[in-house]
Amino acid sequence: MKLGDYLQRLVFEDIDARCVYVSLEAVVAEVLAKESYPPAVQALLGQSLLVAAALSSGVKFKGRVSLQLQTRGALKLLVADCTHEGGLRGIAKMKEGAQSPDSLAALWSELGQGGVLTLTLEPADGGQRWQGIVPLEGRGLNEAIEAYFQRSEQLGTRLVLAFGQGMGRALMIQQLPSSRAGQLDEDGWNRLGHLVATVSDSELLEVDGSDLLNRLFHEERRRLFPVSPLQFHCPCSRERVLDLLGSLGAAELAMLFQIQEIVEVRCQFCNQAYDFAQQDLGDLVAPDQPGGSQTVH
Repeated sequence: MKLGDYLQRLVFEDIDARCVYVSLEAVVAEVLAKESYPPAVQALLGQSLLVAAALSSGVKFKGRVSLQLQTRGALKLLVADCTHEGGLRGIAKMKEGAQSPDSLAALWSELGQGGVLTLTLEPADGGQRWQGIVPLEGRGLNEAIEAYFQRSEQLGTRLVLAFGQGMGRALMIQQLPSSRAGQLDEDGWNRLGHLVATVSDSELLEVDGSDLLNRLFHEERRRLFPVSPLQFHCPCSRERVLDLLGSLGAAELAMLFQIQEIVEVRCQFCNQAYDFAQQDLGDLVAPDQPGGSQTVH
């Protein structure tokens, strides 16, 4: 069994469809180590990281794909994103004092009561970002993603997600816009869907990705792409935090420095702390204000 964090893509020669397989282990461990999450939230966050990686494989620009769940239940917010280079990060926020449902199914049922799914494509060059927002529906994240693409892109999608024992696997097939009318296997998409539907959680978790793809699609003409590595990555930096502080304005910054001598900003994704003294911010702080500080989260 091949262990590790990677993404494998393939396209079918006679069917306008693509397939992506995702394996996550170390990435999941690092994300979940940042916070003490209930088991059901761990599972949903792990699944969301898998989805972010799978969706990033279909993006043709340099940038980031972000998946966000917002709900009125115990789980207030969940975010997972992946860059075009395979850098993943994720976070979940619980309502203060709230108890998470015991199972993933129960958690998802709670999310479906007014929950919203947001997918965002954000170019790295600062270009205009694209965002789609739909109500959460279906019996799980896989069905919510399938419904999203059917509703917003009119692209058939089949997604299988498995998470357990600190590792996750995803298998997704998706229709591509047809440009070869009359030249393709018209029954091919339905056949692919039936094949993917046979994959069990245990099979997805235990069978090596290349073996699984060969087993499922050995009768299909397909083109396999090189494996793409995946890793935990948070793009936060001291320079980005300085930009954030600068956006607060001189007066508000001066008020922060009236409390203590150091302002600490901590990244919620990777828990990295950045400390700033008043002189570090130079002209960003009004010069006639006395120093002080507080911790900013």
